[in-house]
This record gives sequence, structure tokens and C-alpha cells, in this order.
Amino acid sequence: MDNQSPTSQSEQRGKQKLIIILLLALAAAVILLLPAMVTEPWIADPSASITAVSKPIVSPSTAAEKTKYRQDSQTTLAQIIAVTDRLENQTVERWAEFEFRQAKALIAQGDEQYGYGEYLESLTSFQQSLSQLNSIEKLGQTTLTKALADGLTAIENATSTDIPVASAAASLAMAIAPENNQSQQLELRANTLPEVVKLLQAADELLANNKLNAAADTYRRALRLDGQHRLVAAALDSTKQAIIEKRFRSAMSLGYRALDNDDFIAATEAFDRAGAIYTNHPSVIQALSQVSTRQSQLTVTRQIQRAGDHEISEQWQQALDIYQSLLSTDPSLTTAKVRSITVKVRAKLDSQIREMLSDPLKLAVNATYNRAQDLLKDAAGIANPGPVLRQQIADLDKVLRQSQTPVDVILRSDGVTDVTVFRVKKLGVFEQTSILLKPGRYIAAGKRVGFRDVRVEFIISGETRPEPILVSCSQAI
Repeated sequence: MDNQSPTSQSEQRGKQKLIIILLLALAAAVILLLPAMVTEPWIADPSASITAVSKPIVSPSTAAEKTKYRQDSQTTLAQIIAVTDRLENQTVERWAEFEFRQAKALIAQGDEQYGYGEYLESLTSFQQSLSQLNSIEKLGQTTLTKALADGLTAIENATSTDIPVASAAASLAMAIAPENNQSQQLELRANTLPEVVKLLQAADELLANNKLNAAADTYRRALRLDGQHRLVAAALDSTKQAIIEKRFRSAMSLGYRALDNDDFIAATEAFDRAGAIYTNHPSVIQALSQVSTRQSQLTVTRQIQRAGDHEISEQWQQALDIYQSLLSTDPSLTTAKVRSITVKVRAKLDSQIREMLSDPLKLAVNATYNRAQDLLKDAAGIANPGPVLRQQIADLDKVLRQSQTPVDVILRSDGVTDVTVFRVKKLGVFEQTSILLKPGRYIAAGKRVGFRDVRVEFIISGETRPEPILVSCSQAI
């Protein structure tokens, strides 16, 4: 390759142009001036012993033909000069030195033939040279295209060994087409390639060590140097995606750890963060469903445990309320369904016994007494009764017995009031008397002429009353 400086090359091209112009001028002078300068022979004596050679005769057609070839040669030479100028501006000696020298040799040959008046031969040489120069121009375009392609490939490969390749390709492209935007862009990118390669290698190492954020920052720095670098852009996109994936996996892992600890609030928050990264992601939807299911299962388990505690405590109605609440939410809960059957029977029995014990005086009614006896039999028939039921059985048996045991009740009056115990007996007039009464509610009525009637309600509970019952008409009318 020619290592001359641009200034030396420019001076050489100027000298070449001047030589070509002088040759053209010389050829024109030979053609135009030389025939006029030739004179007739000086010895014209007819008696001379030497006979003069006759002058060749050139036909008009031959002269016209020579003139045509001469003009064509000049036209072709002008085209040659134009192409040569363009090629020299593209530093042709750098990428097609041999071919260009061949073309120049044909030019020199044509000049020599032209100088001898061999216009047809000169035209042929010039045409061959022009054809070769045109081929060199096409080669220049091919070379430029290849240099641009090689440079871009080297830049995109972005390795240390690609740096000189990219630099050489950019230099060649600028030599061929310095005004070309692609050449200029290639040169700019080739100049930044060493730093880009350095940053790319550093980012790749950070990525290999799973330092994703640092790797992404380094890729961004490289991309700021060469915003068109597809490899760097792809690496940055991949790293950003890896960061997103890492955040997603981290949120999902945190959610599942919380779920394993039954921390449903924390699990839901973590899965929601994952869902914000990837909307409607199947894994997030499934995880949130697991939270809901696990929470429901735990709630059911805890509620069934509470109901079981109520059963142990013989709080049958509370246990039944829990089972019925669970079944209203999910009728398929087998445990709640099975347990509720037994609990419902016990809750009903417990409620009825409590009702009887709350008002033992109702046992004075035969129908109520009979129903209480049936309850006592049912309660006594329960296998393995708990302490509450055993106490209820004892209490019910007691009140049943008491309800049928008369109690001696003392009544007092004034000796002038006529006393009657409704539905029991007419006692008449007395100051003090006694009567046997079963537990129950009673009404004693008193009458006396000229005095307002009185009614005294009293209850016999089965225990001896500490004070007598006073029935006396004392308010005069």
C-alpha cells in the first residue's frame, strides 16, 4: 500500500494532470502545425540525375476517418481524465493500485500512439483504459460496501481482535467515500469500539457473577458510547429482563414462605407485588388461589377445633352454631356435616333440660311432668355423659321428685275472713291452719262481708316455707 501523505498524493495528481494536458497540447500541435511546416524539396531541376519521390496521396475518406478517430480519442481521453480524478479522490492507489497502474499504462500508450498519428490505435488504447477505469470505479463501490459490512460485523462482534478490523474497515471506507454518512458513522463507531469492548467485557463478568444491576449500568454506559450497538442493546434488554425475573421470583418466594407460616396478609402482599410485575401471570393467580384455599382450610380447621372444644365443654348450641355456619359456606365439609348430627341432638336435649330446670313449677302440669320424665330417660340413656349432663340428670331427677312431694304449708287469717285456695280446697274461717301442697303456683282468696276481697299468690318450691301465708280482709268498703 502507498504510504505517501495526502499532500504528496495531491501534488502527484496535479503533476499527472499537467503532463496529460501537455501531451494533449503537443498532439494537437503535431496534427495542426506540422503539415503546414513541411515545404517542397529545394532541388527541382528537371535535368537533375536524381528523380524525386512522388508525394503519397491521402483520399478524403481516409482523412475524414483519421479526423473522426482523432476526435473520438480526445473525447475518450476527456472521460478518462474525469474518471481518473474521481478515483484519485477515492485514494484508488490504496485499494486498486495494480489495476490503476495498468489503466495509466494504457493511457500512456494511447498518448504515444496519438503522437504518431495512429488515431485508431490510440482510440483503442484509450477505450481499454476507460473500460478498466470504469471497472475500477465499480470495484471501488464493491470495496466500499464490503468495508462497511466488515466494519459493522467487527463492531457488532465486539471482541479485542475485532478492534483493528473495524478500524481498518472504517479507514478504508473513509478513503473511498469520505463524504458518505455510512463511512462517517462507521468511523465514529470504530473509534469508540475499544471502550465499548472494555465495558462489554466488564458487564459480562458482572452478569456472570449475578450482579445484575451493576451489569445493567455498565451495559448502559457502553450503549451511551454507541447507541447503535445491537449486541450491547440486546445484552442490556436481557439483563433488565433478568432483573425483572429476579424481582418476580423473589416476591413469589417471599409469598410462599409467608404462606408456609400461615401469614396470609404477608403472602398476599408478596404475591400482589409479583402480580404488579407480570399482570395476570398464571403463577401469581395460582398462588393467590392457594392463599385463599389455605386460609379457608385453616379457618375451617380452627372453627372445627373451636366447635370440638365446645363439645368437650358440653356447650352444644355453640358447637352447633359453628358447624351450621361452616356448612352454610361450604356444604361439602364432611367433618362438620357428620359432627353436626350428634351435636344437634345433644343441643336440643340440653336446651330442653335447661328449660325444665329454669322453671320447675311447670312440672305441676301433668303434661309437662310427663315430658320431663321422657327427657330424663333420654338423658340417662346417653353413653359417657359429661359432668354437665350428669349434673343436669341429677337436677332434673330432683325437681321431678320434688314436684310430686307435698309440702306442709301454714296459713294465717283473722278468724272472720272466709279463705279458699283455688283448685285445692275451701278452708273457711280460721286464724291459723296448715295444708299439704305440691310444688307449684297457688292463689288463696279471702272474702268478708263489708270488706274488700283479697287475693294472695304464693309459690311452693318443694322446700318448707320459713313464714306462714297471711290471708285477711282488712280494708272496709
